[in-house]
Amino acid sequence: MKSKLTFLIFLVLAMTSCEKEEFSIKKDTIQVTIKNTDTYSYSTGKGGEEEGAQIKRQANNFEISEIRRDQSTNFVAVYYYKPKPNFTGKDYIEIETYQGSDGASPSTYINTVKILINVTK
Repeated sequence: MKSKLTFLIFLVLAMTSCEKEEFSIKKDTIQVTIKNTDTYSYSTGKGGEEEGAQIKRQANNFEISEIRRDQSTNFVAVYYYKPKPNFTGKDYIEIETYQGSDGASPSTYINTVKILINVTK
């Protein structure tokens, strides 16, 4: 009886350990310098149906600060930033990207990209 109970406990533990999903969080920092008349773009590389991107922390001094995912980007999430006219200085944005979902469960790979933007004349 004791060996059957031990085997049953082992079987339950083995099954529950196999069910654990792999989950990964990654953080990247990018530093760029652009002129105040330029538009900066950053391709997230995320274009699958279950992949996504969102702005986690919005920039402060922008004319354009958005993620586009349409025909113009071949349905890949691309972030665009254009500073306010005549703005010079530093700006900062955080983008979060997601992948690894099967459509019914949450994403298992999350990447936070911090973009430090130095705007010059």
